[in-house]
Amino acid sequence: MTEEVINKLPEELKTHICTIKKASKDNSNNICMCKSDIKVIDFDKIPKNYARGKGWRGFPKSNDALYIDVQGKWYFIEFKNGTVEKDDIYRKIYDSLIMLMEWGIIQDFNYVRENVSYILVYSEEKYGKIQWSPARKQNYNYIMNLAGQEERLFGIEKFESYLFKETHTYTQDLFENNFIKIKEQEEC
Repeated sequence: MTEEVINKLPEELKTHICTIKKASKDNSNNICMCKSDIKVIDFDKIPKNYARGKGWRGFPKSNDALYIDVQGKWYFIEFKNGTVEKDDIYRKIYDSLIMLMEWGIIQDFNYVRENVSYILVYSEEKYGKIQWSPARKQNYNYIMNLAGQEERLFGIEKFESYLFKETHTYTQDLFENNFIKIKEQEEC
């Protein structure tokens, strides 16, 4: 996010700016799933602030990051370096939207459907569709590119148009090529 975008953020979000490298870190394995230094909102920090003073026993779940580009488009980003559990992902999606709506940052679902996209970045080596190998990956990607198709996994595609403008499931390499490089160029 550019400084101009950050300066327009509500205080609830502005205080949680970090690099996407930090937001993508898997602390249990000490691995960052993205090496970029573009700025995002560390959305994992939001539930604690949201629940402060409410006396709840637990906190809402949240996506890892929120990126807002120079055109005002929003991107929720979730990084999964291990097992991907659909129910957990779906809860993070809903809880993240509820927090923003209750704070009045997002007015309604029409705004979300027109302006917010969702990206799940997963570790291809750990997902385990089939045994991972560089050659198999190259062949698969070649065929998907020929078909003009983007692979959609984990049922995320069902949220497209219903909740989000677009949904994507990217490997780390695809995320770098289809999102990070583009946003870094836009910010220059």
